[in-house]
Amino acid sequence: MKRFALILLALALAQSACAFSAEPTPTEIILPTELPTQVPTSTSTETSLPPTPTEAPSETLAPSNTAVPSETPSITPTPTQPPFDPSASYGAPTIFDNMDTDRNWAGSSGLPDDANIRLALGGGKLHVTGKQANWDTWWFTAPTPSDFFVQLKVETGNCTGKQAYGLILRGPQTEGSDARGYIFTFSCDGFYRLDRLDDTAPYTKVELIGWTRSERINAGANETNVLGVRMIGADITLYANGYFIADKDDDEYLAGRFGLFVNAGDPGNYTFSVDELSYWDLD
Repeated sequence: MKRFALILLALALAQSACAFSAEPTPTEIILPTELPTQVPTSTSTETSLPPTPTEAPSETLAPSNTAVPSETPSITPTPTQPPFDPSASYGAPTIFDNMDTDRNWAGSSGLPDDANIRLALGGGKLHVTGKQANWDTWWFTAPTPSDFFVQLKVETGNCTGKQAYGLILRGPQTEGSDARGYIFTFSCDGFYRLDRLDDTAPYTKVELIGWTRSERINAGANETNVLGVRMIGADITLYANGYFIADKDDDEYLAGRFGLFVNAGDPGNYTFSVDELSYWDLD
């Protein structure tokens, strides 16, 4: 009888354990992601651009209150916090751009369309195309803040793998200067990355945060994502769709222009669309 009771208890424990698994004048550069054998040149733009944190919810293990053996834990998610709203913290954005015109992105010759990058308006969006396969390409705007929060709403378009879209931040303060700054990107397959661009001849980047998957990024083609970045002094805070995803300290560059970034991946000719850009000057 004792042996029979022990067998029943072992079966009950085994079954319960299975229940839990848990932007005006051109001036920029467009270069390959990896150290290139050739350093191409490109254009960038200055204009007068219009355009913390909540923690991602976590799961915790808590004792079960149901009629299962007391030794068996149950998975209970913590209450989901709402995404961070910069307008609630900082007020109306210093600049808001809903991409109805090219006033914040066109240079003296209009929007760029060269061998490396194309910007085009259509349907209330700014369409950004990186043409060269596996090349980092960007287009700067005019504001040169030190401390700021910027938010970019993107439609991913027809993308795959590590084709990437995002922002370049704290770039050169004047046109004609060598490109540099911080590059924050999302990839089509749901990863994010933060690099520091130090030089273009030779092309030199420092990986601050390597490709990291986040469940907060909507992976795949024809998805919508919002990239958010707060920079105050050396502190760089990253957001995906309003949720905090990472924090990094780096004091190499403390002010400068920002702009749009694309890496077309393989085979190139990747287009994403910007629906909105909002910028809060926190200086």
